[in-house]
Amino acid sequence: MNDQKGFTLIEVLIVAGVILVIGIFSALAVNSARSKSRDAVRLSQVRMLQSALEDFYNENNGYPRDQGIPLGDATQSACLGAAGFQADCSTDRAVLLRAVMGTVESGLKDQVICGTPARNAFCYSQLLDASTYRIQFELENNWNQVGLIQGINCAYPDGIEAGRCRLEI
Repeated sequence: MNDQKGFTLIEVLIVAGVILVIGIFSALAVNSARSKSRDAVRLSQVRMLQSALEDFYNENNGYPRDQGIPLGDATQSACLGAAGFQADCSTDRAVLLRAVMGTVESGLKDQVICGTPARNAFCYSQLLDASTYRIQFELENNWNQVGLIQGINCAYPDGIEAGRCRLEI
């Protein structure tokens, strides 16, 4: 008769396997939540930019006259003042957006690139003699509730659309 107490090798392996499976599913859930959180920040930043651009339009009867600039770039578009996107608005008479935030680069697949040097960014261009604009940006996930897709999306004065920006509006 065997009077040894303890766990068999099979029991230990089963417990270790269960813990491993739980750990894998937990890591996947956390990564998914982080990805969705980054997308929520990106959408919030795009909507904030749209609001500031509408204020600019109301003050200047047009949108900033820039083409393909990476928003949030410290050398060209760190803020939005009365003269448009600038590196420094400290001397501007009216500042509409003191800090233009760049995109959260983590998790992106380099589908929206602009600027020199080229990098992931919210890419802004004014169109039609400053009467409209577009901001092209990238998301990591589909956002079915707002009609946006994983990958490239575009913001215009009248809203946000899934897919690449239209060349003409």
